[in-house]
Amino acid sequence: MAISISQLQRLRSNHLQGEGGLSLPQPRGLRSSDPSEFGDLLKNAIDRVDNVQKHADGEITSWVAGEKEDLHEVMISMNHAQLSFQLMTEVRNRLVDTYQELMRMQV
Repeated sequence: MAISISQLQRLRSNHLQGEGGLSLPQPRGLRSSDPSEFGDLLKNAIDRVDNVQKHADGEITSWVAGEKEDLHEVMISMNHAQLSFQLMTEVRNRLVDTYQELMRMQV
């Protein structure tokens, strides 16, 4: 099973465009931190992870149905979804640990 040049170019362009998964937000100028921005940032990150999971599920479904022949692309999508979910879980764990540490502080 050979990989065509167009497939490699598509993967490269998707990677360069930051398609799917978690990506760092673009740096912003100094300004007051708005709690809604933090909430929006988390919601957007969770939505992106959800989209990656749905994409991987669609890839699996189409491969099982015989619509897709490239098993390696399905496996890459599955691994991408798994890593995105693990990263999201670790971020959540760090946020919970930070919150608990703040609650233990005496004022």
